[in-house]
Amino acid sequence: MMSIIDKFIKADSYARHLGVEVLEASKGYAKAKLAIRAHHLNSAGTVHGGVIFSLADVVFSVASNSHGTLAMAVNASISFFKAVSRGVLYAEAKEVSLNPRLATYLISVRNDNGEKIALFQGMVYRKKTTLKDLLNQK
Repeated sequence: MMSIIDKFIKADSYARHLGVEVLEASKGYAKAKLAIRAHHLNSAGTVHGGVIFSLADVVFSVASNSHGTLAMAVNASISFFKAVSRGVLYAEAKEVSLNPRLATYLISVRNDNGEKIALFQGMVYRKKTTLKDLLNQK
């Protein structure tokens, strides 16, 4: 039987559109990968910053919703360290702080050599809605 977080991940059509593959998901943690394709590149021939942000945002979403309560971003920022043009990107989200209404996450984005490409920080507001209720509405 598919878990509620697996159903939540499967319902993310934007992540599928980008080609993001969630590799791991547990309470307050998530890891995903993205194989770089030509449509991920900007005019300079490097991965578009929006693609890197989106990859980080996917694992942010999975990690922050992993407790079964709908979590919505209230703040997110990213710092870029290195440009990349090919290979695979990996994003790993770790919960830093969890409170009844707010939670904070740090997400590292690395290339397939393990070099840090970007660091994303995000905060969510944890709503009263459960993921089960949300997904049953669809």
